[in-house]
Amino acid sequence: MLVRRTFLFTACVFLACGCSSKPKPAQLSGKVTFKGQPVPAGFITLTPDVANGNLGQNTVLQIKDGVYDSSRKNPPGIKPGPYFLRISGFDGKVIPYFGQGKQIFNEWKDIEFTVPDGVSTKDFEIPPSLGDNVKIEKTADT
Repeated sequence: MLVRRTFLFTACVFLACGCSSKPKPAQLSGKVTFKGQPVPAGFITLTPDVANGNLGQNTVLQIKDGVYDSSRKNPPGIKPGPYFLRISGFDGKVIPYFGQGKQIFNEWKDIEFTVPDGVSTKDFEIPPSLGDNVKIEKTADT
């Protein structure tokens, strides 16, 4: 009887531990260029693709001098899975109402992307056509 109770208790502990463990965050980094040049400032917004099972939260990765890296976030990493990406780029010259500078291209949006498990790299080349008729909007009250 004691052996049976011990076995049941041990099984419950292992099941509880297994159910509460979260997947390890993925690390994603890369370069963002526009017309062959690094994007001076900007951000990549990852919105979970709920229809494909990603119930995570929005994640924003900063672009600085053409480079982004999820390990610089606090906390670092991203939940692996399918997302929709939006990429915004700025000239990096901070002036009032333009915290990252003025837009250098229109936002690139609705990019389907899957963040893989582990550590990976993905570079993005912004289509040159997004530099046509750029709509300049205020980004910050600085």
